[in-house]
Amino acid sequence: MAVPFWLDALPVAMTETEYRALPEAVARTIEVVHGHVIKCESPAPQHNRIARRLAAALESARSAAGPRLSVETGIDVVLWRVPTFTLRRPDVVIYLDPSQKPDASHVQAVVEVASPGTVREDLTDKRIQYADAGIPLYLLVLLDEKYEITEVREFHLDAVVSEYRLHRVHRDRLELELPILVAVPLVELVAP
Repeated sequence: MAVPFWLDALPVAMTETEYRALPEAVARTIEVVHGHVIKCESPAPQHNRIARRLAAALESARSAAGPRLSVETGIDVVLWRVPTFTLRRPDVVIYLDPSQKPDASHVQAVVEVASPGTVREDLTDKRIQYADAGIPLYLLVLLDEKYEITEVREFHLDAVVSEYRLHRVHRDRLELELPILVAVPLVELVAP
């Protein structure tokens, strides 16, 4: 597949103002980490299906009595602006204040669906960045080469040291208590 000409023409570094000036079609192909442009490959359909189904399960399980939570897929989350702009686009985001795109202070949880090619970045870089941004819950859905879910790791933020601690490993069913009470059989997320 040919790489669009504009993708090669993007700068290696970018400010938030420059990012916001990009056409939406271009902005959706990158993330900005510490001011550096990260070009993102389009995920496989199986990856997107898992993220979409998980988001739907979380959204339908929201409590009417609790705070009004939004559940979105592929939405920009500004982690911080200082010292250098950092924006990530998690696979699923649970956040407060549905009237606007979230920044990290509104985010209650993020989910990354990690294939064998992305697991290293999801386990190290993103996990550290989400913790530094103060996001309370990080779920990592680990996939094998066939896009089957091997496990879901549930990390809770230890705010004292700004690090995630492994809280639980889910192998057959994802069972969460916060920010949404839900139980989802993992097989439902991967079914054709």
